[in-house]
Amino acid sequence: MIEMILITLGVLFAWFFWDQFCSTNLISCLANQDLSWGGFLALSFFRPFVFTPLPVFALMAGNAFGPVAGAILSAVGATLSCIGVYLLAKAVGKKLVNPWLSSNLPQTLRFIRSQDWKVVLVCRLIPIFPFDIMTFAFGLLDFRWKYVFAATLIGIVPESYIFSEIAHPDSTLLSSTLTTLVVISLFCLLPGLVIEFVSRKKGSSLWVRLKAMWNELNEEIRLNNDIVKRHEHNPRKIPILLIYGYFSSRRALTVLERILTRRGYEVISFNLGGLLGVFFTRGIKETAYFIDYKLKRQFSRHNFDQIHIVAHSKGGLVALWWLLKLSGWRHCRKLVTMGTPFRGSLLTWLALITPAGFLFRDLWQMRPGSDLISSLHEEEIPDNVSVYNFYSNRDKVAPGEKGLFIPKKPSEQIIPLPMHHVTHFEFLYRRDVGDALAHVLGSPYLEDHEPAGGDDLEREKMIPG
Repeated sequence: MIEMILITLGVLFAWFFWDQFCSTNLISCLANQDLSWGGFLALSFFRPFVFTPLPVFALMAGNAFGPVAGAILSAVGATLSCIGVYLLAKAVGKKLVNPWLSSNLPQTLRFIRSQDWKVVLVCRLIPIFPFDIMTFAFGLLDFRWKYVFAATLIGIVPESYIFSEIAHPDSTLLSSTLTTLVVISLFCLLPGLVIEFVSRKKGSSLWVRLKAMWNELNEEIRLNNDIVKRHEHNPRKIPILLIYGYFSSRRALTVLERILTRRGYEVISFNLGGLLGVFFTRGIKETAYFIDYKLKRQFSRHNFDQIHIVAHSKGGLVALWWLLKLSGWRHCRKLVTMGTPFRGSLLTWLALITPAGFLFRDLWQMRPGSDLISSLHEEEIPDNVSVYNFYSNRDKVAPGEKGLFIPKKPSEQIIPLPMHHVTHFEFLYRRDVGDALAHVLGSPYLEDHEPAGGDDLEREKMIPG
């Protein structure tokens, strides 16, 4: 319902804008012959922010300036409209999306970066790809700006010309159809065939690269669903359960698992499922019940009932729900969270204004003030459990104190540990983070294990609210 309200508000805002801009109705406004070139380009720059599709401006240009001039102005205006959307997405992607891709799909990231201008050109030439959504995606992936704008200027010409031709009063159905076929052939089919021919001569055709990306996704799915039993449980050790965050996979834990294993810890993790059965998008409560089921099977199979948990980002919310709501405190003495949005993350709203809000329940659960987060803050920490919060001012998902769990009833069992030199994804692979984890977790051996919360740990005074 909230998603539909957001979409409706966007439509109403666009309607209000055009109602104020147009003195009569929209059709008459599109046929405005007095529109200047400068006025049209200025409007084009703000077009994405008034939720207006690109073809509307191409129709306007065709009516006002004719097919050829209208197509040129539409292409230039479309390129101008990229600037704001691209720069906004680039700022977000540099801190969030690129580190995620580097951890989960490195080969795909390298390929996309090397082929960025081709990707932009193809997306512009094929109108089924939404113009502004793809521009936002190019910014998130940190495509080179000069290739984004150049490929947009070239690739949008066919669509601009087609709509400008259709809108021109002197155009007929036959002439518009023939012109459309010629433009598509010259700007879409012929360049595509030439590029593919040259690429194949070099031994790196686009088709081969796309197959490599697809194979990597399939390999990711296989690796995450084929659970390999590496060794038997050592009864002298307390296992460490690692839980990864939103839209990540078990591959994101590779470095952290290696760091802890080298320090003598016994590490376990589960495939938490989600998109493609790999990328973690399942609900937080649902995942907590799944972990409870998996752990009980492990307890029964290997004859142990105590674990520690290290959880990153959304995984910390899952772990805390299991700990407090599903009696996990009976089996867990230490929970370490890293960059967990205990007060929600404002970044979720960037996803919720897109169709992703229809697909992934966990986005709603991680928004500030959600029922799930409020419910967690009502709970009390049991006396036998210590909760360590690694947090950082450089964390863009849970900046500063938003990475701290502060229940309504303050507890000395919650230990905040600032790591302000670390970004959100660096919690997963920095060696000094591994050192801090080893210090918090203590000896990997059960007989040497001391109660959590040693005096030598740096503590900060908790400030409620």
